[in-house]
Amino acid sequence: MFWPLSRRTLLLSSAAVTLAPQATASGVPVRPLPMEAARLKPSPYLEAVQSNLAYLHRLEPDRLLHNFRLHAGLAPKGEVYGGWESDTIAGHTLGHYLSACALMHAQTGDEECKRRVGYIVDELAACQAPDGYVAGFTRKRGDAIEDGKLIFAELVQGDIRVLPFDLNGCWVPLYNFHKTFAGLFDAERYCGNARARTVALGLAGFIDHVFSKLDDAQVQKILDCEHGGLNESFAELYARTGDARWRALSERLYHRKVLVPLAEQRDELQDLHANTQIPKLIGLARLYEVSGEARHEAAARFFWEAVTRDHSYVIGGHGDREYFQPPRTISKYVTEQTCESCNSQTCSS
Repeated sequence: MFWPLSRRTLLLSSAAVTLAPQATASGVPVRPLPMEAARLKPSPYLEAVQSNLAYLHRLEPDRLLHNFRLHAGLAPKGEVYGGWESDTIAGHTLGHYLSACALMHAQTGDEECKRRVGYIVDELAACQAPDGYVAGFTRKRGDAIEDGKLIFAELVQGDIRVLPFDLNGCWVPLYNFHKTFAGLFDAERYCGNARARTVALGLAGFIDHVFSKLDDAQVQKILDCEHGGLNESFAELYARTGDARWRALSERLYHRKVLVPLAEQRDELQDLHANTQIPKLIGLARLYEVSGEARHEAAARFFWEAVTRDHSYVIGGHGDREYFQPPRTISKYVTEQTCESCNSQTCSS
């Protein structure tokens, strides 16, 4: 993939976030070239992109949409995929796939990927409930599999049961929403799909309604379950719409247990699940960009510096068995599960 090197960029967990535009000698901020402005010439890099493109074409959108249609009371058009798509985290792959197709269209001009983006957005619109809810995840109750939407009525009533990767019987549902938002935003940005924002706004309204019924202590409890970078979703929605409602919701999704120490320049990452923390800081960096709130920049920058300086291996990854170890102790943690690829990183400037 071609990454323009026109400003300092933070790349963590396969997502890009800029902490601040890089100024030229004249003081004028510079911005990265759009993906549409560059094309790879014949090379191993182009071959890799073409392999990715072929894989995207092999996947079937209707199979990824299976649960979305099922929970909306519509007949599925394809059999559900196995693996995680047959577990309670079902539906999250669709968001990744939507982003992949949109980015591939921008990078290569492939019209089939753009067509698939449009088809998926239309299907999500057809599946979206009047209250804005649209998702594919489920939850287990004994041997039964239920629509994941049921957990939100429980949360509003104060029935909040949290494990690090489970919320009321669902596997990371808020993480799942984050992936859906990311896909919709990429559909709008890279394929010009205006309907994608409409779907995103509907889903955002549903989530805002749920959180409006919760006090701050309940919100913090929910955030103890992995929630991806859902704060980024609402910061981005604020950037695109100018509606302060979404900035306020992004600020509310501030996981104090993790983010306050970082804002105060304290490394308390030991024993935290590394994969879970990275998206929160990417979201916080985006929130800084749209709000100018200095503490958000301080937390994101300190996290980057602490991880790259005190927790990273020479090959550019970090964590053992997906967890942070004490600072500057990584030589004691070299196993067959060190440096999972989810958490690879690089810095370009």
